[in-house]
Amino acid sequence: MRRAAAPVLALLMVFTQSGGPVVADHGGRDIGSFMACDRPVDPPRCTSVGDNLVHFVAFDEELRPDLAAAIRASMAEDYDAPTRLRLVEQDEVRPSTDVIAFSGDYGDNGAAGWVYCPTDAPQGINRMGDRWCRHQELHLNHNARYGLFFDDEASRGHIACHELGHTLGLRHWGNPPQTDGPIGATCMNANTPNGPTTLHPTDIDHLNDYPFRIHPRPHGVRIVRATDDPVVFASGAVGSLEALETGEATTLRELIADSDAVVHGRITAVALGRVFGPANRPLHYASAVVAVTEVLHGALPPRATSLTLEIPLFDGPGAIDRLRAGMAGTERILFLRNKGASAADAGMSADEQAADAGFYRLVSFAAEIVDVAGSAVVAEAEHELLTPLARLSFERALQVVRRAAAASD
Repeated sequence: MRRAAAPVLALLMVFTQSGGPVVADHGGRDIGSFMACDRPVDPPRCTSVGDNLVHFVAFDEELRPDLAAAIRASMAEDYDAPTRLRLVEQDEVRPSTDVIAFSGDYGDNGAAGWVYCPTDAPQGINRMGDRWCRHQELHLNHNARYGLFFDDEASRGHIACHELGHTLGLRHWGNPPQTDGPIGATCMNANTPNGPTTLHPTDIDHLNDYPFRIHPRPHGVRIVRATDDPVVFASGAVGSLEALETGEATTLRELIADSDAVVHGRITAVALGRVFGPANRPLHYASAVVAVTEVLHGALPPRATSLTLEIPLFDGPGAIDRLRAGMAGTERILFLRNKGASAADAGMSADEQAADAGFYRLVSFAAEIVDVAGSAVVAEAEHELLTPLARLSFERALQVVRRAAAASD
């Protein structure tokens, strides 16, 4: 464990573009995005939230070893252990990376550390109205002006805990007279170079209570069978096939039984589809046309030979090109829910049910099997229901699903 920090010897003022100290409080909604990321301030900074309960952190090769150690310790002791979050170190930057940690001597620029969401980083608005961001930049400025933040292990522990908190949407606590708001023993105190090295219980409660989701989703998805061919799964870099619920199936038969339809088919077209949400933060959907080869379970509308699979584009309509490249022409087994039936279950009106009746979605996260050069490719989801099928040919996997569907009917 890190030792307690030494008494405060000096205060660092973090200045806004007007030259005054940053003013923040810990009232109201205590976790959330804060400040526009395109403000003309130097260094650029803004606070965003994570997109799910797993927070991946990658270290830039220039990150100083003692600062890497401080971030690593804070990840484990301040966040991973006391909260329901999982903070995971990655050996390189990947599409799933939430935070990239940097350090350097950036000069006397008014800040010992800051967090920033680049305008071209994967980002969006969650259902709480907060900006989520991957590839957030966490910068630690070991300029001599700010030596008190880096001179000993406890000081480095404080600033590591503080900046990691900002990558999850935690805001400053009070440090009168610089900042209004309550005082607490937390690393989220503002302007305290030798401040507390850990979170306050209130911070932990806020982290545990906040719904860190774009939509409900399990963690740990990865491609099981490696391939050079483009295969788009729910955890793809473009946020492509993301189900709206995780499901509770624990066996393949249960997954089939939970589906309104299980089909074998080919994706014949992928285009921009419906748009939901307010005009200032719309959620765009892609529509994938599935030419149905075989209905393995459930039923389609009479005489239907195709269906429309809706795919939320969490990274915006610009993601459609990569989605199309990864899906069009591929053969898949899809475990589906009819959106009209889901609307009925939610107590929506008859008109709303009818409007959704022609659209389908995945019943659970990564609930699909893709044919890649004759092999079954699946994503490893929370329950790993489909993982064993990755060792099979696609035709053999189809036979397994067909038999399981017959047994579940």
